[in-house]
Amino acid sequence: MKITPEQLLQMRRRHRGYRITLGAQLLLLLLLPVAQRVPWLLSLMLCLLAIELMVFLARYSPLGRKRLTYSLGTLAVVLEITWHLALRWWPILGKILTLPHVMVWVLFLLVVAIRKVKALVREPYVTFSVVLGAASGYLSVGLAGGVLLTALWVLHPAAFLQSSLPQLSALGDLTVAVAPALMAASFSLLTTVGTEVLRSSDVTVQVLANLITISGQLYVAILIGLILGRVHHRAVI
Repeated sequence: MKITPEQLLQMRRRHRGYRITLGAQLLLLLLLPVAQRVPWLLSLMLCLLAIELMVFLARYSPLGRKRLTYSLGTLAVVLEITWHLALRWWPILGKILTLPHVMVWVLFLLVVAIRKVKALVREPYVTFSVVLGAASGYLSVGLAGGVLLTALWVLHPAAFLQSSLPQLSALGDLTVAVAPALMAASFSLLTTVGTEVLRSSDVTVQVLANLITISGQLYVAILIGLILGRVHHRAVI
């Protein structure tokens, strides 16, 4: 397969984006305990991650129709900032914005994960950077799961064990206080480790927990199947 110099440059920039995005996601995970004490830190990291996904990945993606990714990413960042300001200065508006804010983030992260799978399958070579890109997509599923758990907390707080969650934050909003714990719980479900913050008697939260776990396993299975199928197809040709 012949690659033009322009395509090679674009591929190198895209691969650099894989590495940067994975590093940002790992940093977000490592800083979750700090984010529990600093209410704005998780939001700041999510906004920076959204910007990185748009600048370093969507920009150099081999796929077309990037407008949806840019639109959702920009809207997610704007809603994140507006949501935090509203919770601090206009609590009623903040509560109204909570659900649309969370759903925009979920949609953005799911679109990113789907596009990343399609982009990885189109990579001409399976390099170390491509493997890191696949790992980044897996973590994107976990982030989406954390945002979904936050949405469920807003709609149905009785589905969670209050004793296993943090107390009211200094900011004065419990949703902000529990968001890092719910994000950590999502990754525990994604890796099939399990979590103690969910009420086992609540069907809704158990369905969501199973959805997060199954999504993670399906992501790995589908990605491996597509890459292996592409390699086999090339070998036959």
